[in-house]
Amino acid sequence: MDGFQIVNLTNLENGRMIAEGITLTVLLSIVFFLKRALRKVKDKNQSFCTSDQLIKWAKESESLCLSLSKNLEEKKELTQRLMEQLDEKIQSLNLRLEGTEERREFTPEGLKETDLYGKVVKMVEAGYKFPEIVRRLKLPKGEVQLILDLKQYCQ
Repeated sequence: MDGFQIVNLTNLENGRMIAEGITLTVLLSIVFFLKRALRKVKDKNQSFCTSDQLIKWAKESESLCLSLSKNLEEKKELTQRLMEQLDEKIQSLNLRLEGTEERREFTPEGLKETDLYGKVVKMVEAGYKFPEIVRRLKLPKGEVQLILDLKQYCQ
């Protein structure tokens, strides 16, 4: 995973990766400590625990390390898939936004607030649908319909 992808991870994902890394480091330290202790015991012929017990602990620690490593790898893959899905959704939303901005045309600023007929006509010419006009101008449906009917009657 390169540096750019790590920056895109959420705090929870970063925290989880750090915690698993620390756990893996601690377990590896325990394995190395136990191996060193086993060597010292063999050298001094001391027996604070049997070599079989130490070997068993070392194998369990190694097994835990491998399990955590595998778990961490799975989480990385899952995070990567989630990031790809989020990127796809962002691209989809950007395309939709571009489409709506292309259709969007603002009414001329020269129109007065009382010139509803002009505003409605300009919005129809700009490609706005009846419900959009009603919603944007905050007018009753009947009033917008009347203006549209007058426009057709005058043509």
